[in-house]
Amino acid sequence: MQIDDQLILITLYTVLLPRFMDKNKILGRRNFIKTVALGAAGVGTAALTGQSLRADSAAVVTPPSPKQDPHQAILFLDNWLIEKQVGLERVWGKPRFVKEVFHDFHPRVLGYGGYASMFWDERVGKYVLYAAVYPPEADPGTFVIRLESDSPYEWADPIYDATVTPAWKGFQQVVVDEKGERFWPIYINTLAGTPQASRGYLMSTYHPDRQIHQSIAGYSADGRHFDMRTMRSWQSARADTWCGWIWNSRAGVYQIHTRPTHVDRRIAIITSRDLENFTPATTVLQPDAIDGPGTEFYSMPAKAYEGMFIGLLHVFDTDAFEEANRVKMAGRVQTQLTYSYNGFNWYRGERTPFVPTREYGQLGGGQVYAMDMLRTKEDKLLFLVEGTKGEHASYPDMQKAGIDTRGAFGPLLYELRLDGFCSMKTRSKDGLLRTKTIIPQSAAISINVRTSTHTAVRVQLLDGVTGLPLPGYTLAEAVPISGDHLFARPQWKGASDLAKLVGKPIRIEIMMREAELFAIRVACHIFVGTDSTVTL
Repeated sequence: MQIDDQLILITLYTVLLPRFMDKNKILGRRNFIKTVALGAAGVGTAALTGQSLRADSAAVVTPPSPKQDPHQAILFLDNWLIEKQVGLERVWGKPRFVKEVFHDFHPRVLGYGGYASMFWDERVGKYVLYAAVYPPEADPGTFVIRLESDSPYEWADPIYDATVTPAWKGFQQVVVDEKGERFWPIYINTLAGTPQASRGYLMSTYHPDRQIHQSIAGYSADGRHFDMRTMRSWQSARADTWCGWIWNSRAGVYQIHTRPTHVDRRIAIITSRDLENFTPATTVLQPDAIDGPGTEFYSMPAKAYEGMFIGLLHVFDTDAFEEANRVKMAGRVQTQLTYSYNGFNWYRGERTPFVPTREYGQLGGGQVYAMDMLRTKEDKLLFLVEGTKGEHASYPDMQKAGIDTRGAFGPLLYELRLDGFCSMKTRSKDGLLRTKTIIPQSAAISINVRTSTHTAVRVQLLDGVTGLPLPGYTLAEAVPISGDHLFARPQWKGASDLAKLVGKPIRIEIMMREAELFAIRVACHIFVGTDSTVTL
């Protein structure tokens, strides 16, 4: 990412929740300020004296955490960090459709994509896409190919020889086991940036022998050759769905998102510190009373984003008329947005689809599974979405009807503004947003904002204790910001940053005219109360 590592994102549509509970370490009530650096395992709290805007040192309590890093993201998918909101409404963003990834399909396959992954691979200096290839029967004959590209927007069609039988042997760059045989590695990603980086790539899937009820993980030096003899079992059940992993740097664990057990369509997490020993599955998200009967959660890919986590929840609306089967197979899948401050506790804000199905007859008209999200060099969010022409398990009916199912599955690309999950937008002419008290940890501050051509926003800083405007940082002294900016730097007539306010409690107030605000970036701790108890 091309962001100064001293910046914290405060995206104005979420809530600040602390990341870690440590009931045994409590600051005295005489210490006036509790600051909480949010993180998956917490970052610690700092106490300051009760006098306004003084940085006199006091006791510091540091909960145990593998990584003590105060620079994190606070996303406002709810209102926790917003102290005051006038004339504003929350507008939920949705990524725009860009293109279908592939145009040519092998004549004897359903399509490509599936439980795909897309990422920048520093080992080869290219973007990498792992795409499943589905034969007419889909599972169990599925295999995976590795593609490379200089641009995440441009992928060459897979190269194959249609005369070769079985079909997988006619494809190039197939992922294989130690015997050179194809299998279905559901998820593969680089281990770069994690403690196991020297091992290359990590794969998570279910055991290729369908009689063995296990899910397994293993390494590859080149991302294409895996030795099944060295695999480790991480669940005594077949995952039967997307079961990808992420590195949770704050908790110091690898976590796999899966199901509690085979075809139990809820979201569970399994963790490991060493990829040798794994915790039991813990269910972290399931349909609630707001969801309709028959709603199931098919899977949920997740990505680290500015110090927190964004989830792409695959919501399966099963067919109410499929009464004979205990495990439902018919229905539609769309993607909703979820989020977590620590990777373990997950929340749902907007319940409408983040990525909805397209029109009937189009690729994606039956189902849309958002599988991956990456930040481009141009600071855009690019989503890899698996689309199908029919709903879940519809292809056998299509084949019985004599319909050509070639290309019935395929990946799509969608694009979203950086921080564009939602914005705070003026309802009419003017609006105001004020944050709760924060403690800046660096001088830099920026906002992600868009205004009309003839309007602007102004940033005022308030005393974090009294709520009064700080001299030198008032609205009257603020330099207006107009236009469309991802990283606009608030300035005042006598100040260009927060250098004089580092370590001191402030509130940020933004006066907006015909504008929408996506994010505030500032390295900070959060003053959430006088008690030091850290709760999640």
